[in-house]
Amino acid sequence: MHGHPVDRLVAGAIVGALVTTLLVLLLVWLDIPPEKHVSLAIRLAVPVVIAACALLIRPLLLKTVLRDRRDPLMLDEDLNQLLVGRALGLVGGFFFGITLATQIL
Repeated sequence: MHGHPVDRLVAGAIVGALVTTLLVLLLVWLDIPPEKHVSLAIRLAVPVVIAACALLIRPLLLKTVLRDRRDPLMLDEDLNQLLVGRALGLVGGFFFGITLATQIL
């Protein structure tokens, strides 16, 4: 009924990559933060920080503080694999988003 923990790793990596790629493209296209006022490193760090907050907060809370509220069939190993997958997706999505932004915009 429930898949292998590696399924959570792959699903987390795909979701992380998609969310991060979309955020990088959106914020570069909208010029947030403005190019005149900040350096390139800060312009690239802002979407990564927003994506990390969006992707990693809930699994971390379910692993620590909200342990009583999570699904009883979800094991710690599943959450660990989900966190690793989302972190890998965050890094991969960052590089993919930068590549698309330089090609498209």
